[in-house]
Amino acid sequence: MSLDLLTSPLLAGESGLVHAFTTRAGGVSEGPYASLNMTRSRGDSAEHVATNRGRVREALGLDHLAFAIQVHGNAVVRVDAAPKGDQAAGEADAMITDRPGIGLVCQTADCTPILILDPKRRAVAAIHSGWRSTVLDIVGETIAAMAREYGSEPGDLIAAIGPSISAANYRVGPEVVAQFEAVFADAGGILSARDDEGGAQLDVGEACRRQLLSAGLQAEKIERSQLCTYAEEGRLFSARRAHHRGQSGIFGGQAGIIGLR
Repeated sequence: MSLDLLTSPLLAGESGLVHAFTTRAGGVSEGPYASLNMTRSRGDSAEHVATNRGRVREALGLDHLAFAIQVHGNAVVRVDAAPKGDQAAGEADAMITDRPGIGLVCQTADCTPILILDPKRRAVAAIHSGWRSTVLDIVGETIAAMAREYGSEPGDLIAAIGPSISAANYRVGPEVVAQFEAVFADAGGILSARDDEGGAQLDVGEACRRQLLSAGLQAEKIERSQLCTYAEEGRLFSARRAHHRGQSGIFGGQAGIIGLR
């Protein structure tokens, strides 16, 4: 089976840029990890994951892929050199670089992947934004880091939000609802009305889109995939779907990847 890589029309026309959101197709992993699992941390064969990553890197024409140890925080790591072997770029949920040949990778299995390009200063970012990182505004932290490190102007940036879990399939409890209500003055469209237990349906992707706008990006330079990781079982991995089937922690992961040629 060949690779099924998703791309953003907004980013696809940018010269000297390579990007993709991976799916389940085109790898060698088996069982719950079948087949293009990009994540090493949940029990899949290290050899299989290495093969999968190698296939994606070669397909994108990149020299290296850079991974971070994702901890659901808001730290941003600047990547200035190719990783040594399997060494992570750092403990962070976002990476930035202006070095050609290095693909920044954010790994997800329901969380929201965001890829950002500064076409003027030739810099890129990859963000992994779960609900915790969203509350901590990792989007704003990343854009501030690009401004600080590369002189990026928010109005120049182009952002693609990849597949993530939809609000229809993502109920959160009252403690999470309260945190989003504290961060977003108007949470309509991000949170549904509270249910009888105080919980609500949460749209993290929409929250990230609004944070991009708040950080200064132009609406027409933001694109969001409507694919739901939970609903698209044949195409995408989902942590919550695995949990609902009694397989908590046993699932693969896809990735958002962006790099400069």
